[in-house]
Amino acid sequence: GLEALIANPGGASGWNGPYLKKGKVPKDPWDRDYLYRYPGDQGELDVFTLGQNGQPGGDGEDSDVGNWQ
Repeated sequence: GLEALIANPGGASGWNGPYLKKGKVPKDPWDRDYLYRYPGDQGELDVFTLGQNGQPGGDGEDSDVGNWQ
């Protein structure tokens, strides 16, 4: 998951991190963990947040935001 940005996930050749300077994965704007899916539904992998309401779907501030948008 996203922890591989901070620490070698073990056995990953070519890992040259850590890739985040603060040593931790940031939270989304609503102070929740970002979600990670591999393989992704939208692409090879998905990194996303469920928006303000924390539920899938929604409009405006409640809409999902991901690396595919």
